[in-house]
Amino acid sequence: MESIENVVFDLGGVLVDLDIERCRDAFRHLGMDAVAELIDPCYPAEMIGQLEHGLITFHEACDRMRAIAGTPAVSDDEIAGAYGAFLVGIPVEKLRQIDRLRERGIRTYVLSNNNPSSMRFIRAMFTADGKRMEDYFDGIYLSYEMRELKPSEAIFRKMIADSGMDPERTLYIDDGQKNVDAAQALGFAVYKPAPGEDFGHLLDSVGRP
Repeated sequence: MESIENVVFDLGGVLVDLDIERCRDAFRHLGMDAVAELIDPCYPAEMIGQLEHGLITFHEACDRMRAIAGTPAVSDDEIAGAYGAFLVGIPVEKLRQIDRLRERGIRTYVLSNNNPSSMRFIRAMFTADGKRMEDYFDGIYLSYEMRELKPSEAIFRKMIADSGMDPERTLYIDDGQKNVDAAQALGFAVYKPAPGEDFGHLLDSVGRP
C-alpha cells in the first residue's frame, strides 16, 4: 500500500474491543432490562443516535433511559458505568502499531460515532502504553462534536476539509459495512475487519511497496 499517506480508524470494534453482553448485563443489574434490550451497536436506539449526533446531552439520554426502564433512582454515573461496560479495552499492541505507522510518516486519524460518556472511558484506555489519545492521532473526529453521524457524506466531507487529506491516499478502517461503503464512494481505500481480527499485517503494509 505504497500510495497510502493517511489511515483513518473507527474506534469501537476496530481499535476498542467490545462486549455487548457485558453491557446488557450491567443494565440488567441496575434493573434496566428494557434499556438492555435496546443496546445494539449496529442499530442504536433513537436516543443513542441523538446522543451521538450531539442533539441531546448525556443527562437527557439518561432521563430517557430511566423513563423507559421505570427506574427513576438510577443515577447518571450508574448509567455511564453500565454503558461503559460495552468497552473492554485497547490491546497495547494496537497502540504500538499506530506508533509504527507514525514513525514511517503516515498520518493517523479517528472518525467515530460516539458520545461524551463513552469517550471518557476510551481516552483512559489510550493511556495503557504511557501516552494520551492525542499522541496517537493527527486529528480526532467525533460525531457528537461534529453534529454529524456516519455514514452520512457530510461527516466525511467535514473530516476531509479540516484535515486536508486526499481520500485516494487514505485508508479507512471501520467494522460497519454502511460506513465502509460511504467512504469507498468518496474515493477512500477501505478495509472492514472481522470481529476480533488482528489486522496488524495490513497496517505493516501501509506506506510500503
